[in-house]
Amino acid sequence: MQPTDFSDAYLVRIKYERHGLPKVRILAPEIKYNSAIHMYADRSLCLYHPESQPWSESKDLHRTILPWTAEWLIYYELFLDQGKWLGPEIAHGELTR
Repeated sequence: MQPTDFSDAYLVRIKYERHGLPKVRILAPEIKYNSAIHMYADRSLCLYHPESQPWSESKDLHRTILPWTAEWLIYYELFLDQGKWLGPEIAHGELTR
């Protein structure tokens, strides 16, 4: 996935099992765990707030998870440049999943 013409290209894995939650990880280049960039301890991406936006099987991955992943990557690249997460966020403690 390359979110913009000026972005790096990323190898993304989406794991989704029926009746489960989609889990997205960046395989390459490796992004080390950092809760400041909205990442769970297992290095999967925090793309939405499960309490205010619960996942349901009626949601389409191509209309939700794919664009949310591209957006996350843009904010990640801004984080690398600015040193601060500029994306939307809800205050929470350590992200675990």
